[in-house]
Amino acid sequence: MTKQQILDAIKEENKILTHLFSKIKSDQMQFSPGEKMRTLEELLRYISYAGSSTIHWYHNQIQGVEDKNFFKNVVDKAAAMDINAFPDALDEQYKEIETLLANYSDDDLTTVKVKQFSGQKSQFGVAIVNSSLKYLTAYRMQLFLYLKLGQPELNTYNCWMGIDPPPKTS
Repeated sequence: MTKQQILDAIKEENKILTHLFSKIKSDQMQFSPGEKMRTLEELLRYISYAGSSTIHWYHNQIQGVEDKNFFKNVVDKAAAMDINAFPDALDEQYKEIETLLANYSDDDLTTVKVKQFSGQKSQFGVAIVNSSLKYLTAYRMQLFLYLKLGQPELNTYNCWMGIDPPPKTS
């Protein structure tokens, strides 16, 4: 994938996440489908940094920067976020990703190696897809499922396209 294709895919995830966020009812924020599972609010806070934090971590590896407080700072920032600012946080996350990727060429995505959280080394672009992009997609699906439990009218249009379904015609 090229940088632009990665950015376009992340932008699409953000569009869908923002649409799903608009479906949340104010009394749902503390909903959790089960014991030891994130609440809806906790899930949103996690999504607000799930895409950018890994790319930032890879960037630091490539640049030889060690920031032992990076993840703590990201988690603390998300914890302090006004949850109603979630769409703005997604926009900020996208801009951070765009800024980080501006440091690299499309060739860098295939030639630069990074260490993933599993410890496995891979191409930078593959690592981005296997972490940031997949995280946003997976947690978008989790958000949809949380919402679907209380709003059965939501459907695949909401989950996969980030739009309301067209009205049924008879």
